[in-house]
Amino acid sequence: MSQPKVYLETSFFRYLIATPSTDARKADRQRITRDWWQESRIKYDLRVAAPVYVEFCDIALGKISVEEYAVRRSLLEHAELLPLVGEIIELATLLVDPKGPLPPKAETDAVHWAVAAHYGCEFVLTWNFKHLNNARIKRRAERIIREYGYESPTLCSPEELEGIDLGGDDV
Repeated sequence: MSQPKVYLETSFFRYLIATPSTDARKADRQRITRDWWQESRIKYDLRVAAPVYVEFCDIALGKISVEEYAVRRSLLEHAELLPLVGEIIELATLLVDPKGPLPPKAETDAVHWAVAAHYGCEFVLTWNFKHLNNARIKRRAERIIREYGYESPTLCSPEELEGIDLGGDDV
């Protein structure tokens, strides 16, 4: 029996490697991400696409050192690299404004979503609540993806995927 396919969006990796934050919310997300990576990733087939490499590992911009690049690349090696094909770009274009729910500046987010849909990923793991894991955007994007002929993956944070208890009140 195959494991569920999880597409790891760039924000997941950013939280995974970030210096511990003094902001309580960010620190919780960092802890949750690291815990998920240590304990839960083995339950899934991990996937990424070229935009993750570009956003996370681009040393050409001089923002990370060669050593940091090596660490980041080693993390990405745990995931299968999915190639971009024409259908993905077509779908991503449909997800972006003027007709789609994502603003033009979120083109890369549209590509992440389209890649995951094209390759049948069940989940997209993300901390991007502005453009991806956003209820209003998800409704419209899921409709477009269905009309294109794919099933939309579930976009969620690691805590949503695993049902991690954050110590809140039970209803």
